[in-house]
Amino acid sequence: MKNPGRILIALVLVIALLMGTALAEAEKPVKAYFVTIVSGGVAWGAAEKGFMDACADLGWDGQFCAPTTANDKQQVINLIETAVTNEADVILACIQDKEMAEEVLTRAKEQNIVVITTNTKAGEELTNAWIGTDPVGMGKAQAAVVLAEAEKAGLENVTLAYIQTRLGSTTQNQQFEVMSEEIKKVYPDAVLIQDECNSNAQTAADKVAAYRMAYPELNVVVSMDGYGAPGIANYIEGEKLQDELIAIGVDDSPEILEFVKNNVLRCTIAQNFYAIGYNGCELAKTVLDGGTIDYNNDSGTITIYPEDCEAHLEVLKERGLA
Repeated sequence: MKNPGRILIALVLVIALLMGTALAEAEKPVKAYFVTIVSGGVAWGAAEKGFMDACADLGWDGQFCAPTTANDKQQVINLIETAVTNEADVILACIQDKEMAEEVLTRAKEQNIVVITTNTKAGEELTNAWIGTDPVGMGKAQAAVVLAEAEKAGLENVTLAYIQTRLGSTTQNQQFEVMSEEIKKVYPDAVLIQDECNSNAQTAADKVAAYRMAYPELNVVVSMDGYGAPGIANYIEGEKLQDELIAIGVDDSPEILEFVKNNVLRCTIAQNFYAIGYNGCELAKTVLDGGTIDYNNDSGTITIYPEDCEAHLEVLKERGLA
């Protein structure tokens, strides 16, 4: 007959081992990945700061990832693939092509990974939520500024160049459409040109220069790319076009704020990218904890005029962004 005492000791050891393994698993920090389309800069640099601050506050293991080539959609998918393979608990991601991402997002869902898309949407069937700039709100904010500045300048008509990140961006295209509808209510004959700069300052400047030649009546430029806006502002300042072109920036880097303060840009419309990173993690935590969240989450915008620049710069300093 087997020794009952040895059997009991063995059972206790097995139970202790299982409990120890379970406790170790429970104590492992949440593994979170943030995959964006570009690293650094005023927009995604702020989003990274918000994400890493949230991970520190929540005790998560956070990793920020971006493609080596800005806006490379395939590299973004590859980075999301890596996060899924590494058994992430949470993925925040800027997905520019829903169809390209469908397969990897399906696997993420099968692995119960919480996926929050940032500033672009990939559908409620495969992701838990979206957080970013409300495209309708941004389009209306841009239109309101254009119309106010056009009235102030006494413009009889508007010829506008809209320089966004990529022409394939669904969100930015929606913003352009909303802005266009609002402007055409007041200027039905407005000429509204849409183009991209691929997050390159020189490309944005070159596009504006080209449109000035093609459309001598060009009188308004709206930037929808935080990396392109400084390039446009540098071009306007270099050519001394401050009085000829109503230029509206986007985002709120110290460089952009300086252009606004010096009246090179009439204003800039800041997106709250810090909130995208920070609040995106908070949304994911609610899901991990078994709570429910709204799918659509607007991170908000603010229009900054020259008189607002100093105060806003202090906010950036408080967040460690300036």
